[in-house]
Amino acid sequence: MKIKFIISVLICGLLFSSCKEEKVVKEKKKFSVIIEGIFEKNDKLQVFYLISGDVWKDDNSVSIPVYASKEMQKVVVDFPGKVIPENIRVDLGFNPTQTNVTIKNISVKYGSKEINGDFGKYTEYFYPNEFVTWDPNYFGYKLNVINEKYDPFLMGNDELAIQLVKITE
Repeated sequence: MKIKFIISVLICGLLFSSCKEEKVVKEKKKFSVIIEGIFEKNDKLQVFYLISGDVWKDDNSVSIPVYASKEMQKVVVDFPGKVIPENIRVDLGFNPTQTNVTIKNISVKYGSKEINGDFGKYTEYFYPNEFVTWDPNYFGYKLNVINEKYDPFLMGNDELAIQLVKITE
């Protein structure tokens, strides 16, 4: 009787282990912006996303702290869930004592697709505003206070908008 019980338990175990449901995990696609740069003072980056029919506003942005370092840092900013941006703006900080930054990369990922901005290629997709100027002596950007205002950012251009559409197709 013990043998019949053991055999039936083994058979049941084999049947249930071979009939497991395979769970298919769908990749959740979301946008991420990867920024690699040197920020020599503590600051905060804010990345805005422009969505269809809307304007640039704080509600459509993600902020992330950066900590002072003379070493290259990689900052990944994930957009919320189902956001599909038409354009992107990268605010380079709020700390007016941050006078220079070096940016090596601004790339945008959506699922497995990427707009590669590494090794300065990001300049094909982003342009600086009046608070950001190229400093050839520093070999990076100088962040300027103008009329007691400080709002340095890199704005996505038409080419970035085209590439954003392409990676969502």
